[in-house]
Amino acid sequence: MLAAPPQELGYEATPGPQPAGGNPRGRAQARGRARRKLFILGLVLLAIVMAFGKTFLAVRLVINGYEMEALKQQINTLQRENERLQLEVARLKAPERVARVATTRLGMVEPAEGQLYYVPGKASQQVQVAAGATAGPGTAAATTAAALPAPPHHSWLASLAAALQSWFEPARVARAGG
Repeated sequence: MLAAPPQELGYEATPGPQPAGGNPRGRAQARGRARRKLFILGLVLLAIVMAFGKTFLAVRLVINGYEMEALKQQINTLQRENERLQLEVARLKAPERVARVATTRLGMVEPAEGQLYYVPGKASQQVQVAAGATAGPGTAAATTAAALPAPPHHSWLASLAAALQSWFEPARVARAGG
């Protein structure tokens, strides 16, 4: 094999920084340091993001607390207003006040004793007409409640509804002479 004769160099070779491609172990150390720096940088960024997130949540919690207190105050105000209005409605619905307003503002008067007549409802008229037609024209005045046909059997709920309706149904008032 052929070899070149040794030559003497004009400068002295000193071991200095090796190029990255020259030493495989030095290249691995450089990669390791770069990875470590990136990892630390990532941890620092994560800590900063977490601190901002925690601060945001704390501020949001305080704002929500203030909003909740304002809503509670508004609810209390509305409840007091509702109670006041309910008392006002009860005062305005009082029978004494209604009678006073009817006589003073609307010009209504109490009916005289002979001016009140009860006019039965449609169901009572149909029963009386049917009873009068079967008894004849001369005996219509003698018809009493005992002679009327018995109402058909209803359920207890229908009976209760009929009783409540007759109880709450206002008496109809008609004026004599027109």
